[in-house]
Amino acid sequence: MKHRRPRTVGVAAIVFAFLASVVVYPELPARMATHWSASGEADGTMSRLAGAFLLPVLAAGVYALLLVSPQFDPRKANVEQFRGLYEWFAAGMTWFLLYVHGLVLLWNLGIQPPIGAALAPGLAAVFYASGLLVERAEPNWIAGVRTPWTLADDTVWERTNRRAALALKLSGVLSLGGLVFPAAATLFVVVPILLAVVYVTVYSYVAYRRQRTA
Repeated sequence: MKHRRPRTVGVAAIVFAFLASVVVYPELPARMATHWSASGEADGTMSRLAGAFLLPVLAAGVYALLLVSPQFDPRKANVEQFRGLYEWFAAGMTWFLLYVHGLVLLWNLGIQPPIGAALAPGLAAVFYASGLLVERAEPNWIAGVRTPWTLADDTVWERTNRRAALALKLSGVLSLGGLVFPAAATLFVVVPILLAVVYVTVYSYVAYRRQRTA
């Protein structure tokens, strides 16, 4: 089967998530903390059943969606040019969700690290991996910076996504600041990625206008 290795890795993460919930289920509280404020305080709960299995089910759904999406892309042939990297990215997302699920379980078992700082390395990995993906992404509808201007012009797509790759990688590195300054972990994650989104969106428009007036 094509892409067997990344798919085995992706499915393994989902299986581990379900198994972890089954193993610790009797030790979990009747109401589980499942949401935290920017300051790291638990401010949302779910029943034990929902809290223990929501993220594994979500991981399975997200992974399935990522795997089937290329089949419906009008520019499927372009996706195939970076499909190997895309498959590894999809598998990596399941491991990120497994990591988040592990933090939720640990918190509810009484092991409660600063949640923002604990999430920082996982989010940093996602941002950096996203940068690697868009760096290689050919024009398509499922991966990369998809603005009206990048989708209208392949040259604008290439220029914008190369800029986006650098911005995402930098956002990933800056997110690790949350490990050094746990009280400001949310800022280290949110501010760089918001700036990156604004920057590449504006850049795509400017690049498109320049391309049309050149």
